[in-house]
Amino acid sequence: MLDASALKRYILEFHDRDLRGLRPRELKVDSIKGKATVIMGPRRSGKTYYLFTLMKEGRERYLYLDLEHPIFYSLEPSDFPRILDSYKELYPELSPVIMLDEVQAVPEWERMVRYAIDLGLETYVTGSSSKLLASEIASHLRGRSLSYILLPLSFREYLTFKGIDFEGREMYRNYHRIVAALENFLKYGAYPEVALMEGENLRMRILREYLDLVVRRDVLERFRLRNRKLLNDLTLFALNSYSKHISYDSLYRLHKGRTKVTKRTVANYISYLSEAFFLFTLSRYSPSIKERIVAPRKIYLVDTGYGNFGAKSISRDMENAVFLELYRRHVNDPTAELYYWKDGSGHEVDFVVVKEGRVRELIQVAYSLEEEKTVSREIRSLLKAKKVLKCGDLKIITWKDEWERRLSWWGESGVVRAIPLWRWLLTPS
Repeated sequence: MLDASALKRYILEFHDRDLRGLRPRELKVDSIKGKATVIMGPRRSGKTYYLFTLMKEGRERYLYLDLEHPIFYSLEPSDFPRILDSYKELYPELSPVIMLDEVQAVPEWERMVRYAIDLGLETYVTGSSSKLLASEIASHLRGRSLSYILLPLSFREYLTFKGIDFEGREMYRNYHRIVAALENFLKYGAYPEVALMEGENLRMRILREYLDLVVRRDVLERFRLRNRKLLNDLTLFALNSYSKHISYDSLYRLHKGRTKVTKRTVANYISYLSEAFFLFTLSRYSPSIKERIVAPRKIYLVDTGYGNFGAKSISRDMENAVFLELYRRHVNDPTAELYYWKDGSGHEVDFVVVKEGRVRELIQVAYSLEEEKTVSREIRSLLKAKKVLKCGDLKIITWKDEWERRLSWWGESGVVRAIPLWRWLLTPS
């Protein structure tokens, strides 16, 4: 049974906690009456601190419960009314905003959430991907939640964390600092702890620990997998093949002679790595739903820092960073979809942005446009996709090239804009 005195001390200690210096995040959430707001994402992406940034003036209004705190070790849903009573004894004039952090620590945690919602209390929830998947939270709450994904830092957030001003004229005054920061952003990734850490050795050690935790706890233990070798091999494949195509058929052929495996097992393991927020897969755009399902997918890492443990390259880091930014901009928009495009002649466009069923944007990523063959390849593909998909917003994201031109190829023409990665990442969507 919860000790009421200890519980009140916990509540007051949190309200006295110094939370000055918190850095804001860009994720915007809506609190809707009758629904819990659920914050999900990869481990160490800053979900707990994000809850703190939601606290406005008058912290006493917020009942924040870290459900992995020792005081809640034996907590059961039936104890939740007692927690509310303790809060009301401290603040009888207030109606609390409930924040339940790491809800997976409490068996049948959803009963507490539904109880708070039924009382009409604004409620926020986070959970660890090692014990609770985003899909499971939605299932447990049976339509009474609205979920949001918090990724590692965007480049705008990264610069803010590093104290580099990029607003207005400062973008140009700090140009060299911004480009240098972008190099580090791509090399070491954007986890908040890594961004604030100094020294390559420490950054790499932290990234390795994150990677090991994701593979071992969030996937191997979470899904109770038996084929550790296959999981390790697929993880290594992702680290060496991000920003490239994958095919379950080819992965199956690659592994079938080395370990006991089926094509379904390979597909399941890739799915588990995706559900644990280690990687993302991107489908090919096609009017045919069947083709979207069976066509090879492209694979991206949740953080470019993980590429240090595989075949890292600046061009693939750039494409991965563009994917993550597009995902971040559109993941919480139910009308938006993200694909790549490829036709039977080998023309390919890295990203196709679809909104409300219409193709709105076509994006290529290329490190440099200095070589004529690179320009020709990228332009041909964009103009072919423009004709097929009927979209005139054509972009090539590069390292430093910047221009806007009307270009033609085999009777097709269109205005193409080349934009440096740093500028595109800092441009609001």
